[in-house]
Amino acid sequence: MTPIPGEPLGDMITRLDGSGFSHSAIALADGEGRVASAHMSFCRTRPFDLGGIRGDDVSHFWALGQSVYRLPVDPEVPREPALARLETWRTPEDDGTFSVPKLVIVAIALATFAPELDPVRALEVRQLAVEAARAWEGVPERRQFYCAELITRLYDQPFAMSTLEPTDPQRPAPGPPVQEGMLDSLLVRTLGWLTDDDLQAPYDRLLAAVERAMPTFLDQAAVDILLSPFVRTGGPALQQGRRSPRPRPDDGSAERLPFGLVTPRMLLDAPWTADHVDLVQGPGAPPPPF
Repeated sequence: MTPIPGEPLGDMITRLDGSGFSHSAIALADGEGRVASAHMSFCRTRPFDLGGIRGDDVSHFWALGQSVYRLPVDPEVPREPALARLETWRTPEDDGTFSVPKLVIVAIALATFAPELDPVRALEVRQLAVEAARAWEGVPERRQFYCAELITRLYDQPFAMSTLEPTDPQRPAPGPPVQEGMLDSLLVRTLGWLTDDDLQAPYDRLLAAVERAMPTFLDQAAVDILLSPFVRTGGPALQQGRRSPRPRPDDGSAERLPFGLVTPRMLLDAPWTADHVDLVQGPGAPPPPF
């Protein structure tokens, strides 16, 4: 896991989700210090590369100024099936795509917990976000993922719906408040282009509700998404990480959260991950942030 300080898209998730991490990966079994994760390409020379399930050396993240942390998984949760699923979803011919629409759904769902929102409208938006995420749930063969979703799918460890609510206060976006304007229309059109036709209807219902309940949210999201391939400002070091893990429901009766709404915070607090994170160090690693 890694924080991405100063990168707008990573900061959007961090400030809404409440933990210090915004990216998740799975260690590969090659013994070479490589990890696999779903991420944008962030390559200015390939503007139409939508990313995918990419394998990277840990040094790739260090070169970007990111500290990398290892979050151990409970030994009772085997890695072999997770790595086998990874091989079926990441092939030499097609490594899928990084799903910006899914990430926007997550951000919307998290934003509905802001205390200043009208609770009735916030609940409506949250329910529509769950509906939209469920629409994507049954199509993993399309290999459209974002990072935390991919890890949770690989390990096949669902979360309860109650884990969606952030446990830490949400931070406002940096800089002056974004005004309602044309950027939201640009984002909606872009998301429509990136969304398959059979998934468009629940997405349209969600975005319409967002416009009513949170008029400037899509404008701010557009700024974060459009700037992410180009902007890294350094940002603050990691300040928050692991908290108290949430217990697993005993009887399995709790409503399940769609995989497409999982966040790094949930992985940190999962009952199947360790109660600590370990800073990965080596030649070229940034200095410890603490």
